[in-house]
Amino acid sequence: MPWMNRATVDRVKQVFKDVQVEWGEHTVSFHVSKDLLLSFLKHLKEKEGYRHFIDFTCIDFPEKEDRFLGVYILYNPDDNERVIVKSWAKHGKLPSVEKLWPCARWAEREAYDMFGVEFEGHENLRRMFMWEGYPYHPLRKDFPLGGFPEVELPSLTEVLQGRTDPPSHDFELLHTKVATLEDLERTEKSRLQKKAQLVLNWGPLHPGTHGTIWFLFDLDGEQVVQCDIILGQLHRGMEKIAENLYYFQFLPYTDRMDYISAICNELAYVTAVEKLLKVEVPEKARYIRTMFAELQRINSHLLWLGTGALDLGALTVFLYAFREREKIMDIIEGNAGIRLTSAFLRIGGVHYDLAEGTLDVVKAFVKDFPNRLREYHQLLTRNRIWLRRTKEVGIITREDVFNYGLTGPVARGSGVPYDIRKLEPYAAYDEVDFDIPVGEVGDVYDRYLVRMEEMWQSLRIVEQCVQKLEKLPKSAPYLNTDHPAVMAPKEEVFNALESMVKNFHIVVHGEKAPPGEVYASGENPRGELGFYIYSKGGSKPYRLRIRSGALYNLSIFPKLIEGRTIADAIALLGSLDPVVGETDR
Repeated sequence: MPWMNRATVDRVKQVFKDVQVEWGEHTVSFHVSKDLLLSFLKHLKEKEGYRHFIDFTCIDFPEKEDRFLGVYILYNPDDNERVIVKSWAKHGKLPSVEKLWPCARWAEREAYDMFGVEFEGHENLRRMFMWEGYPYHPLRKDFPLGGFPEVELPSLTEVLQGRTDPPSHDFELLHTKVATLEDLERTEKSRLQKKAQLVLNWGPLHPGTHGTIWFLFDLDGEQVVQCDIILGQLHRGMEKIAENLYYFQFLPYTDRMDYISAICNELAYVTAVEKLLKVEVPEKARYIRTMFAELQRINSHLLWLGTGALDLGALTVFLYAFREREKIMDIIEGNAGIRLTSAFLRIGGVHYDLAEGTLDVVKAFVKDFPNRLREYHQLLTRNRIWLRRTKEVGIITREDVFNYGLTGPVARGSGVPYDIRKLEPYAAYDEVDFDIPVGEVGDVYDRYLVRMEEMWQSLRIVEQCVQKLEKLPKSAPYLNTDHPAVMAPKEEVFNALESMVKNFHIVVHGEKAPPGEVYASGENPRGELGFYIYSKGGSKPYRLRIRSGALYNLSIFPKLIEGRTIADAIALLGSLDPVVGETDR
């Protein structure tokens, strides 16, 4: 996907003469003062067409006077161009852009939670993942990787009996690392400003939420007046971990975000790292990656279909979908050795060559699966109960897509053909033929139809990859071992001293990355999974930001559920298809 062209940059510079432009090797960035930020972003959105909000994050530079650098990533759907806008948080504050893009409300809350940056004009600035009252900001550079030590406080009985002194203020502050029931109650009360008489808790362990998501519904009878979502029950500090690991070491962690599509996560991550390190991927590896990513997409959509149908009462579809899903899981396990969190990809290629007989098994699946898809359609597509529960429910407009940063099937269901595989091809997507299905109405039913058609298109891609792989020599390389940052496969390490020394050096010292910044993304089953890497050089990223498609897709749920009934919440959430491992990270 190209970045803003020079003609547009010159045109913007004529209006905003004081902004600075940074021409990176992989990006184009504007540096804007805090005072000009709102008017500059409004100009980009309304005059230059950069109306699709992609992401916002911060970078911590403790040695700088203003310390925190805000980073906005925007997209122009008309010209298929991205741009980055940066602004220093003067005195730790930035203006809120939630009135320009409503989804920025969540991104700003996350930055406030993780960095402590305040956003002027934000309607309800509060914690996003950590609980209210937590005194630290984990993504600051002075926050230790292991967190602050937990301290066991003496009991009230011990204090009253004089066996120990009361805890000091600092002692209590350290103890606040551990959430108490009072902390969680305070968090719940702060998240929802009541407008009605009844607040209903849905989750965090309700089976209908498909993960540890906590919903608060303010109800007037059966109607939802307003809703808020409490995340963070599965927050593990992935970005903090990434900034303390070598590039190759972080790859297995990506599996544990959207654990339903581990290979797609890996592919988005290695694509970003390979762009930074300038690693060319062999042809065979590109087709293996593409084939497995599409099998993983079908696998993910089958889980969505089975559980979504089950939520609305269709048990048979759940059983049918898992029948085919097991076949894909067996293919993945036969090549990666692991069914779920496979860690199959590597920087520069894939971990293993294809196992014996893999292509025959995949061809058998390609031949059988169309009949199974027809069965799913016969069970649901014209089913009158399914139609009543999904049609005209949760309509998302094209402007909603841009304003809420929606991607994946959620965006395409509203008629926006946003697909990274077409707009910025990676792996072998520019060498295979497939279509992008889009909806017309943008309701739950359209999002269902889009995902069903995507499985057909994924099958087409897999079939083309099989045909290409059959023509390649069996000895064709599946890993670019010539690059100094790519680890040699195990068989080479056992038989070649040079490979053993090279791997030893990478394991001990890491890859040597150049200074610079990169943003690359992949088309995951749940939308755009992006990785923004800011490198100062060396073997670890100075800042690694994970752009979660599931998080932004979920951000529109409170808007969609307003005025609807509780029963619609199940269908709506299923059509957005979030995975908590990715939303929380």
